[in-house]
Formats: sequence, structure tokens, C-alpha cells
Amino acid sequence: MLQLMRLSVVFGLFLSVFQVCAEDNFQVELIVFSQDMPSTELFDQTQTRIQWPDAVLDVDVLASVADNAKMLKPVYDKLAVQLSYNVLMHAAWQQPVTPNGTGEAVRIRDVSGEVNGFVRIQRGEYLELILDLEYQPLPNQFYRLNEVRRIKFNEQHYFDHPKFGVVAIVKPL
Repeated sequence: MLQLMRLSVVFGLFLSVFQVCAEDNFQVELIVFSQDMPSTELFDQTQTRIQWPDAVLDVDVLASVADNAKMLKPVYDKLAVQLSYNVLMHAAWQQPVTPNGTGEAVRIRDVSGEVNGFVRIQRGEYLELILDLEYQPLPNQFYRLNEVRRIKFNEQHYFDHPKFGVVAIVKPL
């Protein structure tokens, strides 16, 4: 009987360690777009101010998401036909994140070089999306969107700046 109790304790410890170390996979998707909206704000940023983490993964090394599995496709389609918006990029990838941990920072950049920065998922008591992106429409002209926001799974979240915006969604797999 004592041996059976020891075995169950060891097995319980094994399961708890496995649960702590287990990673869950998520689909992260975002659309970055510029917008030509009137604003009285002054922007004097003439160089990059992104606060890069120590390690950054390029989005290309992560598992990509097929176009027919992208959840923001209807949003993309609506933005693409609006004259006041210009879709700069639409990216979707799969990424593992441990419970009570922070996922790898994923570098975001468009083919024209106007968008640069990173996105990160943080899991703890709440799920948070960390964005540090810059939009550079002209040389020596930078607009920065730096935000940490608590989000919910499968909900669209809009990150706003007078010159550009991001629509993002995170889904557990």
C-alpha cells in the first residue's frame, strides 16, 4: 500500500512538471494599414525608437497559416477597397507559448520596408499582446505604435495611431 502511495505521488509530480513545461500553440494574425486621417498631433520622431528584445524570430521561420484559414480575411477585404486606408501587410503564423510565460518576439516587416517592429504574446493571469511597431512612410519620418494590451482569444483587437493601425486576433490551436 505504501509503495502504491509513493508511486501515485511520483506520478502526480511528473504530471505537474509536464503541465508546467507544456507549450500551447496559438495562431496570431494581424493586418497593418496606413490611414490618411486629419490630425492636430505633432510627430517629431526622426529615428527608430523600437525597444528590441534580446532575441527576435523572423515571422518566416514560424509555421505560416494558409490564406483560407486566416480569420481576418473579411477585415482585409473591407480595408483594401477603402480609399482612406492602405493595407501594408497581412501576416498570420502559429507560435508556441508556455503557460505563465512570454512567447518569442516575432519580427514584423513589410516588403516595402515601411513597417518594422515586433509582436509578442504574454500569458499569465491574463493574455496580453505586446506590439512595438513603426511605420516609416518617408526617410527620417517614423510613427510608432507601442502598446501592451490585455486581449481575449478569438476577438478582433484594434490598435490605433493617427497615421497607421493594426487589427490583431489570437486563437488557441
